Amino acid sequence: MDNNYIYEIKEALTHGGAFHSDDVFSTAFIQIINPEIKVKRVMQVPEGFDGLVYDIGLGRFDHHQKDRKVRPNGIPYAAFGLLFEEFGTLVMSEEDAAIFDETFIQPIDKSDNTGSFWMICDIISDFNPDWIEKQDRDEAFWRAVAVAKEILVNKFRQINANRKAYYLVKEEVDACNGPVLELSQSIPWEDAVKNTDILYVIYASERGGYNVQTVRVDGKEEEKKPFPEDWRGKPADYLQKVTGVDGIRFCHNSGFLCAVETLEDARKIAELAVKA
Repeated sequence: MDNNYIYEIKEALTHGGAFHSDDVFSTAFIQIINPEIKVKRVMQVPEGFDGLVYDIGLGRFDHHQKDRKVRPNGIPYAAFGLLFEEFGTLVMSEEDAAIFDETFIQPIDKSDNTGSFWMICDIISDFNPDWIEKQDRDEAFWRAVAVAKEILVNKFRQINANRKAYYLVKEEVDACNGPVLELSQSIPWEDAVKNTDILYVIYASERGGYNVQTVRVDGKEEEKKPFPEDWRGKPADYLQKVTGVDGIRFCHNSGFLCAVETLEDARKIAELAVKA
């Protein structure tokens, strides 16, 4: 079934009372896709209601029923996960949707289903009025939704920008003949250099000058070839002396990044690091 039907939906219902990250992010998500949807919070779904219903009513986008849907990895879907499974490809590619589900949505779904701690869920729950305040809960809900929208809009924007960057960098990777990749612009590059022999990437720094950065071992928190131990965390005058490169300004103490003044400096540092 085509998921574009969400653009025809005028009304949606979710549960009233105390709210959690699941119904908050679900509401934010569907209103990002279709800002015309009017969402109401209710305690019971009226008979004959033909709009979208989620996190209440034991229907397709609820998860409180006994036969709730569970992912292959054992994490049950909550309403947000169910809605994103249906409509996620309207905001990003299928590949990115799978990654976003795993990294962002699954912890929220797990928290809603099991009570496990996840920081963003705790932050959203804190929008609920406490026992001292006499705050309107629906007003608090919509404040939480506004924050969730900002989070999702930013995530979707970054994900789609990174996907475009991947294809641009991949072209440069395919044309690269050695262990050093020199980017024509400063854009996200990490995914595009996976499963390659590239050791270092040169790109323009937003602070001025150029960076030379190491490439990590695929799937691990370690560098393929860190910068020499003797460079790390040392002052600029020392680095200039041991490398012979006058424009080197900095080598990170962890050995993954060098900052230099010119493109030629960057090339020299990368060449020295390859040979080290």
